[in-house]
Amino acid sequence: MKYDDLVEQLGEFGPYQRRVYILTCLPAAVAAIQTLVTVFILAVPEHRCAIPGLSNDTYKDQGLYQEKLINWTLPWTDVDPGDDTNSWGSAQCNIFVNRTSSNYEPPSDVTGPVSNATESCSAWVFDQSVFDSTFVTEAELVCDDLALKSHANSIYMAGLLVGSIFFGILSDRKGRKPAVIVALAVQCASAISTAFAREWWLFVLLRFFTATGNMGLFMCTFVLGMELVGRTWRTFAGVAIQLFWGAGMFVLTAVAYGLRDWMDLQLATSVYALVLLGLWWLIPESPRWLLTQGRVQEAKDVLAKVAASNGKSLPADVLENLAKVEKKEEEAEKGNAEKEGLLTICSYPVLAFRAFVIFVNWFVVVMVYYGLTLNVGSLGGNIYLNFFLSGAVECLANVVTIYALPRLGRKQFHCFSMLLGGLANVSFLVPTLVGGDNILWVGIVLSNIGKFGATGGFSTIYVYTAELFPTNLRNSVVGTSSMVARVGGIISPYIADLGGLVEGKFGKSLPYVVFGLSGLVAGLLALMLPETLNHKMPETIQDAVNFGKNNATEKEVATESQTVPAKQEVEMRSAAYVISAAESNGHSNPAFQSEKF
Repeated sequence: MKYDDLVEQLGEFGPYQRRVYILTCLPAAVAAIQTLVTVFILAVPEHRCAIPGLSNDTYKDQGLYQEKLINWTLPWTDVDPGDDTNSWGSAQCNIFVNRTSSNYEPPSDVTGPVSNATESCSAWVFDQSVFDSTFVTEAELVCDDLALKSHANSIYMAGLLVGSIFFGILSDRKGRKPAVIVALAVQCASAISTAFAREWWLFVLLRFFTATGNMGLFMCTFVLGMELVGRTWRTFAGVAIQLFWGAGMFVLTAVAYGLRDWMDLQLATSVYALVLLGLWWLIPESPRWLLTQGRVQEAKDVLAKVAASNGKSLPADVLENLAKVEKKEEEAEKGNAEKEGLLTICSYPVLAFRAFVIFVNWFVVVMVYYGLTLNVGSLGGNIYLNFFLSGAVECLANVVTIYALPRLGRKQFHCFSMLLGGLANVSFLVPTLVGGDNILWVGIVLSNIGKFGATGGFSTIYVYTAELFPTNLRNSVVGTSSMVARVGGIISPYIADLGGLVEGKFGKSLPYVVFGLSGLVAGLLALMLPETLNHKMPETIQDAVNFGKNNATEKEVATESQTVPAKQEVEMRSAAYVISAAESNGHSNPAFQSEKF
C-alpha cells in the first residue's frame, strides 16, 4: 500500500481535510495582495514639471496667476489634443530655460531675456484626485527615472524565484510547518518595513525579501494542504485555490479604495498577515513528509484525525511499512533524476519539440498574466473598478477551467484560452487608435478577455505538461518549465510599462500588442501537441515518443471519472515539484499556479 492508497481508504476530502485545506489556502490571498499592491503604490498619476521658483505650486488649478506662470515656464502647448495619455506634452518632463516665477512680472509680461530653449526639470507636481500619494510621487520616479518602476516590479519577480528555491529546500529538510513560520516572519517583517522606505534601493530590497517570504508562505502551506487531499480531489483543490487569490484581489481593491496614501495602504496590507501565525497551532505537519523522515508516530496522530473525521479507523501497523515505501520511492526518484536528466530529451526530436512548445507556453502565459494585471492602471477610467473586474474575470476563468478540463481536454481548452486572449489583446489596438471616452469600455472589455485567456492557459499548462512527458523526466520538465516561466514574470513589468516609454496612442496599446502576438504564437504552437485527456500517461521515454501517434488505440476504455484519480496523482506530484523546486499559482497558478506570484 502507498500513501495515496491509504488516504483514499481513510477518506479523500473529509471534514478535517477540508478545514486544513481552507486554512492552507488563506496565504494565497496574502500572496495576491502583496504581489499586486504595486498596481496602486507604484501608480503614476498625471503630473507636470513644477513652476520654477514657486514654492507653493500644485497640480490643482490655483487661478489665473498660476496659469500665466505655467504658460511662461512650461512648454505645454505641444500637447496632442487627441492623445489622452499625456495632458501636458513636453511639460511633463521639461521647462523653459531661464524662465522662473521670479522673472515674470504681470502685466508687463517679463523682465530679462526670453528663450524658447528647454531643459529637464528636477521637481514635479502630481494630480491628487485619485491618490494622495504613491511611492512614485514620493520618490519622483518619472521621466528619466520611470524605468525604476519597472525595475522594482522585476526585482520582486526575481525574489519569487529565489524564495521558491530556498523554501523548497527548507521545507524538504525541516518540514512544512517550520518553513511556513520562517517564510511568514520574512514576509511580514519586510512588507511592514517597506511602508517606511524612502529610498528606491531600500524599497526594492525590502520588496525582494517580501517576494521571497511570500513564495515560501504560499508554497509550503499549499503543499501541506494538498498532501492531505485524496487523488480524486486534487485537480479541483489545485485550481480552486485560485479563488482565494481572486478573493485577495477583491480585498486589495477595497482597502486601496479606502486608503489613498501609499504608506497607509502598504502598512494595512502587511500587518494583518501576522494573524497567520496562528497556523502553527491550527494545521498539522504533513504526514507524508513525516513518513519520509521516519517520524511514524507523529504521522499516525495526524492520519488518525483524518480517519476519525471520516468515520474510519487507521489500520494497525500500516504506517511502519508505508514509511519504508515512501523512503524508497523518494530515493528512487532522486536516482532517476540523476540517471536521466533533461538533456535526454534532446536525443529525441519529438520530445525536444514538445519541450520547446511547452517552454514557450509557460514563458508567455506567465508574462501575459502578470503584464495584464500590472497594467490595469493604464486602461483609463476608474483604476479601482478595473482592478476589481480583473479579479472577477480571474475567478470566472478558474471556475470555467475546473469545468472544461475533464470535458474539452487539455489541448483544446489551453489553445482556446491562448488564442482567445491573444486575439483580444491585439484587438486592443483598434479602440486605442480610434480614441474617445465613448469607446473606453471597449478597451477594458478586450483587456479582461485577454486576462480570461491568460488565466485559463495558466491553470491548464501545469496539468498538460505533467501528462505529456514520461515519469522519469516529468519532474525535470515541469521544474524547468517553471523556471522559464519565472523569466517571463521578470520581464513582464518592462513590457507592461512600454506605454510610458513610447509616446502617443500607439505607445498605450504597445504592451497589449506584444502580449497578444505572444499569446497567438504560443497558442498556435500548442496546436501541434497531442491531446492527453482519456489517454494513459507515458511511463517510459519510448511511450512518450509514441504518444499521440496512435491515440485511437491508446484511448482508455474507462470513463473519465475512472481515469481521473491516476491522472490527478501525477498532476499533484508535478505541481508539488513545481512548487518546491521552482516556485510554487499562480499565479503558484499564482495552486498549481504558484507562478502567479
